[in-house]
Amino acid sequence: MPTELSAWLDQRAGELNRPKSELVREALLAQRARTDTRSVTARAGDMVGRFASGRRDASHKKHLKGFGSCQPS
Repeated sequence: MPTELSAWLDQRAGELNRPKSELVREALLAQRARTDTRSVTARAGDMVGRFASGRRDASHKKHLKGFGSCQPS
């Protein structure tokens, strides 16, 4: 297990006052029981893009600066 993930597991187990093995067991069981492996966007289906943001200027070019790039704007 990567060091960073192990450290997170230690911290989370301490926060919940539960053994690490219990948290790992629950995560594995949840993953095994998961039947829908599509992405969140795919599961949202036709809801994506259906609702307005509520902002009148959401499509203004200043709000779209850097949209789609991997570089921070």
